Amino acid sequence: MVCRFRIIQGRTLNDVSDTRMVARHHDQDRGGVAVRNGKIGFGLVGTGMSGGFMAKEMQFVNGGELVAVCSRNEANVSRFAKTHGARLWFTDYRRLVEHQDVDVVIVSLPTGLHADVMIAASNAGKHALVEKPLEINLERADEMITTSRANDTKLGVIFQMRFGVVARTLKEAVDSGRLGRIFLSDAIDKSSRTAAYYNSAAWRGTKVLEGGGCMMTQSIHIIDLLQYLMGPVRSVMGRVATHVHDIEVEDTATAVVNFESGATGIIESTSSVRTALKSRIELHGETGTVVANAQYDRFLLWDVEGDEGRVEVEQDFEFTDIDDPWAYPQTRHRIQLQDMVDAIREDRDPALTGEDARVSLAIIMAIYDSSREGREVFMDSYRPATPVEGKNRGNQKRMRGSGGESHIRGFI
Repeated sequence: MVCRFRIIQGRTLNDVSDTRMVARHHDQDRGGVAVRNGKIGFGLVGTGMSGGFMAKEMQFVNGGELVAVCSRNEANVSRFAKTHGARLWFTDYRRLVEHQDVDVVIVSLPTGLHADVMIAASNAGKHALVEKPLEINLERADEMITTSRANDTKLGVIFQMRFGVVARTLKEAVDSGRLGRIFLSDAIDKSSRTAAYYNSAAWRGTKVLEGGGCMMTQSIHIIDLLQYLMGPVRSVMGRVATHVHDIEVEDTATAVVNFESGATGIIESTSSVRTALKSRIELHGETGTVVANAQYDRFLLWDVEGDEGRVEVEQDFEFTDIDDPWAYPQTRHRIQLQDMVDAIREDRDPALTGEDARVSLAIIMAIYDSSREGREVFMDSYRPATPVEGKNRGNQKRMRGSGGESHIRGFI
């Protein structure tokens, strides 16, 4: 059954079920195994595409265990729990986040629902690992970060392209000055999504639940990687449009990016080309050029003075790509799942925090504003506003939030 949504006073309600959802859960093996065997217990909220990736990758995580899952359909969630070895299943996320065996809540829901679950988890004393993007706007993202810091809970965000050979090698090359002064850098992502993709879930392509289109959902990965490599963005001049798909958000976007370093860059994003092309990052410095694809973890060009043979370049790289997001490489999710376990045991921040994830979201928000206003937009007004001191986090920053109204009931 396909759920349809109506938006009422900022809330998203399920048209096909009673919004006063009665919570149900099933304990396949009571006894608190996650506590007794010394493993960190993970609870997964959302059993769609990203939730399926997370559940499959949990089996490779040392010291972590998937103990609970949550989705709105009782038959589906019970079957999902059995498939992936979770002892508990719920149809109300509040029951999951309050359960004693759950230490970390994985949020794999439509973007506009992330804050509701993550904040509930933090207020219950649980850590959270959230699928990108952090949220649909900076206000809700800042509320998530603020809550996590104030409660001394950990907040990690999935950006798996940061954790491959390409990202690591490029970061080392940039930081060591191997490319000299970088003056031009581009992030190019020309993917293809079909009408069937957008019709496969009622939240896709909507402003209230997806927040944005090709930049927010697809290209945010390489936008994050671009700023990770190049450093702070000073300003953007962008243009977004919806050319092909019947959706509320953009399917095409371009932007000129000016970095604090003085370098210039281009962001090019679309979900509408035929045929899909593999994304790429291009860095051009005084001593050479590097071109790479971070999704498949391949170098396409490494032409750097005095650096011949340093990396293996893919000689037969095929630029055309698939248009099925289920088939993309997903194994690097396990790196961030493992990192969350290690962060808890070592009492440190995850490798990629809420503050880190906020940066790419702010760049995208600025590009949207630039397109709407028809002018260059400077990033100063998009940076976090207020420092905060949470428990044992005196040197961390707290973000200002808006307290947006929850609209998750009846969705998961």
